[in-house]
Amino acid sequence: MVLAPYTTFGIGGPARYFCEVESVNDLKNALKFSKENHLCFFILGGGSNILISDKGFGGLVIKMGIKGLEFTDKNDYSILSAGAGENWDKVVATAVEMSLGGIENLSWIPGTAGAAVYQNIGAYGVELKDVLESAEVLDSESGEIKTFSNNNCKFEYRDSVFKYKESSNLVILRANLRLSTNNKPKLIYPDLVRIFEGKKPSVSAVRQAVIETRKRKLPYPTEIPGWAKASPQEPSPRNEIGNAGSFFKNPIVTAKHFEKIALNHPDLKGFKLADGSVKLFVAQMIEKDGWKGKRFGKVGVSEKHSLVLVNYGKGTAEDMVNLAEKIKLSVKDKFGVELEPEVEMIGRA
Repeated sequence: MVLAPYTTFGIGGPARYFCEVESVNDLKNALKFSKENHLCFFILGGGSNILISDKGFGGLVIKMGIKGLEFTDKNDYSILSAGAGENWDKVVATAVEMSLGGIENLSWIPGTAGAAVYQNIGAYGVELKDVLESAEVLDSESGEIKTFSNNNCKFEYRDSVFKYKESSNLVILRANLRLSTNNKPKLIYPDLVRIFEGKKPSVSAVRQAVIETRKRKLPYPTEIPGWAKASPQEPSPRNEIGNAGSFFKNPIVTAKHFEKIALNHPDLKGFKLADGSVKLFVAQMIEKDGWKGKRFGKVGVSEKHSLVLVNYGKGTAEDMVNLAEKIKLSVKDKFGVELEPEVEMIGRA
């Protein structure tokens, strides 16, 4: 099974074995097959934050298809439980349709609910960790289903315990989200501040503003097998050109380091964090370094957003890795800052 059509990059070689699971029993059987045949396994969600090797994956690729949305009403909030294979934007759209707040800022992000937890997705001032009550996971070694609290998940910026090597036996089954029935939208991101200045928008209005902003700034991936519509009225996020969204994480530096950089680049933006460190906006750094819109054969940097690396068609993982390395070296030379990929590399390019 060639994996490229299952990724938003449109890149990836064949899987030695491939299956799709729609229940916990399906998953257990797949993991049993993997163990009996001494195969490593990889859980594939929406394929939106990965770059798969041109050589493919030598083990078992398990396409997560466990779905289902359930609501449990509490006093002043509601728990939305989403199967790991649910389209993430469908989860957001469903919550907004029920006037439940907390994830509207995370609208129009390609991927699945399970991957949202794994990655601790974030956008427009909100992260998944802000709303996750707990996650249900399957221990592939013991076969036991466990519940991980928010603290257990050890969330950090675009990171969680599920990315740790020692947690490779854990497979996310379900995300339980705590959503407000009387939500006050989080409007700290400059674009949203401008749009809603002096207003008290509904969660629906915030979602629509986020979608319009993302459409304006970012290219979106072609629809891939298994993607559902976000709602009956609107399609799933789509890409014009193959990409995986933001390729690099926003780097975090010490206040002293930021002051040093600012001496030569006074217009460089930074967001001061609670611990005194400063988060830099890597898109601005890449753009200032002249990479935005550059094309190298079949791959390049998006003309819409300098943080998005794109596949113009028939680009390879090797092409993409080489481009990313060039950008990393260039930014390191100009700003003295080391960039770290947000996109996860699967196999060797």
